[in-house]
This record gives sequence, structure tokens and C-alpha cells, in this order.
Amino acid sequence: MKRNIKVLSVTVILVTAVIFACNKKLEVLDQNNPTSESYFKTAAELQNGVNAVYSSLRSGNLVGREWFFTHDMRGSETGAGGAQLEAPRAELLTAAKPSPSNAVMTSVWTGCYQMINRANLVIAKAPDVTDNVALRDVTVGEAEFLRAWAYFELVSMWGDVPLYTEPSTAAAGYKAKSPAADIYTLIINDLTDAASKLPLVAADQGRATKGAAYAMLGRVQMQNGDYAAAKTALLNDYGKYTLVPFSNNFDGDVTLGSAKIATGHEYNSESVFEVSFVDKGDNNFNWGYTGEGPTADASIMRSQEYGIVWGNVVPSDKILDEFETADPRYGYTFYESGDKIMTKGGTEPGVALTEAGMNVAASTRKGVTKKRIYRKYSILDWTDDGFHPDGYNQRLIRYADVLLMLAECEAEVGTPAQAASYINEVRSRPGVNMPAVTPTTKDQAIAAVMHERAVELAGEEINNIDMLRWRKKGYYPSIRPDPKPTQEALPIPASETSANPLIK
Repeated sequence: MKRNIKVLSVTVILVTAVIFACNKKLEVLDQNNPTSESYFKTAAELQNGVNAVYSSLRSGNLVGREWFFTHDMRGSETGAGGAQLEAPRAELLTAAKPSPSNAVMTSVWTGCYQMINRANLVIAKAPDVTDNVALRDVTVGEAEFLRAWAYFELVSMWGDVPLYTEPSTAAAGYKAKSPAADIYTLIINDLTDAASKLPLVAADQGRATKGAAYAMLGRVQMQNGDYAAAKTALLNDYGKYTLVPFSNNFDGDVTLGSAKIATGHEYNSESVFEVSFVDKGDNNFNWGYTGEGPTADASIMRSQEYGIVWGNVVPSDKILDEFETADPRYGYTFYESGDKIMTKGGTEPGVALTEAGMNVAASTRKGVTKKRIYRKYSILDWTDDGFHPDGYNQRLIRYADVLLMLAECEAEVGTPAQAASYINEVRSRPGVNMPAVTPTTKDQAIAAVMHERAVELAGEEINNIDMLRWRKKGYYPSIRPDPKPTQEALPIPASETSANPLIK
């Protein structure tokens, strides 16, 4: 199934010779290995370079762990599972502006700039590669897509940040902050060029495609306030993907020891871009956070962190109340005490969750208080062992999101009926079949979009960015009460300001 992904086999990691973290210091190069000057002479070597960018994306600094915490703690869809939630994560959840020394936030900053520097190296070396021009150009498109993703994470959460477009080759090669407008210009240019270079279908699962570039471009243009350009980009994906049964978007491989007990529905027809993870059955996680090499642990901590043993994160009362009473997505999105786990995909009777067996704080939905956790990306239907980093691929962009972004664009440009059409495609998706919405004004259409994005995409690390966009548009409180009115842009990490003399 998904494990023919070459991005997992980063056999040459020499790019670490020019990788900087938050302080931009050069790493020491093993003299027995090739250098960045002697390498990157062929398209295959260039592809190894972009493989290292994918490795950074799935590392513990980013999607493997700290990225989903940063987004979910800053959004309105989660609450603390209890006193066990670690202090830096709790600070992101409760503080209007966390401390510059916050370790979780700093990990995301570090991971993004590591991705950027690795991508910069690939892009810089590409003009000298001539043995396979077609592969070279696709590889550059991937590097541009990944660099754009990393810069969007930075600009959308931090605002003005340093802009690097060349690989860092000296410890003193610092940059001052650039205006957010300049960051958005680079991102838009990267994604536009990536869309022209990338294939409709990737040669290997897990690599960026033309559809992923267009979807990301639409997301970026919306956040930048250009809804007409966002609509144009997103329409390139319309009809190219199809919606699948809702729960098929949040499962994957589960391995116990040497036995694979579940395969899931990764890379299905709704998937636009997802990050690959592997459950090797050994319950290991790459705590070094580097994501390097073909033998590195490539699991993700999502199910463990949001589960019933560690129980760090629970759904917020706000997101629970957002669901309409008859919406079946509620049961697909959350487990609550009394629900069955360990049904092995519905083939066994299963075991009921109990209040005593769930190490989480209780939450309240429509006046009913009980213990609940996120079911999305949970492995509890297959194993309830106390510690199990999982191998579920993280879907960063799926077609339902594309449809709802199109709906928001239509609402913004004044066509609420077309906005409703896109929303209703999602509401009538397989296994959901909720009644159609019929907004007739812009505000009604925006309200419908806000609701549908909440119930369709809850717990998918999208709400934080949506809130920032809608607050800037004034939709809090004109259309809805602000769910987190104290939320501010993140501060530049202390590790950056202490090392970079151009940022104070």
C-alpha cells in the first residue's frame, strides 16, 4: 500500500552539512561523506536532497509532534486533558502570547527553517543538473512546494519573519525580518511555479502533486485576502478528487510486533497531500526530532498524545456543541465514555470505554458532562496498549477542505448560492448525508462556511489559521462570537533573537 514511498529512504543525508536550526549554525560534516559541492550532480542526487526536506516535514519538530500541538493549542477546538498537559503546551493553550522561550513553538520555528534551508539547497543546485531534466524540474517543484508550506506556517502564525532564499553557508548569514507581504509574494511565486512543474499524479505516493500546489495556493491566497485569486487556484482541483466515507480519512497501518493488523485507507481519492508515517510495531518514536534516514523511526505521536492513557488533549466544549444533533460526523470525530473500542474495524464486539479507564478531564456537550477524546487518528479501535506511537498518515490537505475553501471564496465574492452548492457537496458526502443549507446573503454564507469547516475539519490543525483569517475580516463578533479573543501572533523565539543580531 503506502510503503512504496521513496521519501522514507533518505539514503544520502549530506544536506545536513548546510542545515541551520534556529541559530543557523553549521553542522559538522563527516569528512568521509560527500559535500554539498561534490554532490548534487545528477537528478537522482537532487531528489535525495528533496527527500531530506520531506524528512524534516515529518520530524518531531513538525508534523510528527510539535506542529499539531501548536496549531491545536492555539485554536479553539481543544482543551487540556488534565494536569498532565506539559507546561509549554498548556501555555500555548491559555496564554494570549506565549513566552518567547516556549519550547513547542520554538520546535515548529526550527523545523520550518530547516525545511526551508534544505529546499533552498535543492533549488540552488538544480540549474547545474542536466542528466534528467524532467526529474530535475519535478524535484524543484517539490522543493518549492515544501518551502512554500514552511513559509506559510511561519507567516500565518508569526507575521514578519526572516526571508531566506539561498542555502545558509555561514554561521553569520543572518537576515532581519521581512514584511509579511514579501513572504506571501515568495510563497505565491513558489506555488505557482511548483504547479507548473509537478505532475497530476506523483511517481511515488507521498510526494507533492500539481493538485497539492493549487490547493495550497488557494489556502495561501485566502489567508492573504485575495479571494478571487484563491478561487482561480482552487478551481484547478475541482472535480479532480472525490469524497470518500468520512472515517476513511483518519486511519492507516497498525502493526503489533511483526504483525500488521490494519491497513486503512491512506492515499485515497479524497487525499490531496498527506505526510507518510510508519508503524514498525516496535513502539518507537524518533525523539531526536530529526526525521532522518531509511532506518529512522517514522511514527507520529498524535494518537498517543490525544488518547486515554497520556490524555494530554481533549475536545473543547465549543467544538462539541458545534455539531448538529443528527450529524454522524460527531461519532466519527470523538469517542466518549460508553463507546466501543477494539472492534477491529467492526469485526469484533469490542470493549466499552469507561470513565474510570480514561485518563482525561471531562467535557460538556449540550449540558451532558462526560469524558471524551478525539477519535480522528486514534488507533484505539485496533489496540489499547498504553504506549504506541502510530503510523497513520497525516492528511494535510483533503478534498473536503478544498470544497469548503471554494465555498468561502464564493461567499466573499458575493455568490452565496454557489457557496451553498460547495458546502452541500460536503454535507451530502458518503456516510454523512446532512440536510442542505440555503444561505441567501453573504453573512449567512460565511456563517454556513464557518460551521461546516468546524464540524468537517475538527481536530485537523486548520482551525487556528481559520480563526486568524476570520478575525482579521471582522467576522468576530459580527457573525460569531470570538472563540479565543486573546489570541495574538506568536513571538519570535528567544533562541532566534539571542543568536540573530538583526532581530531584537
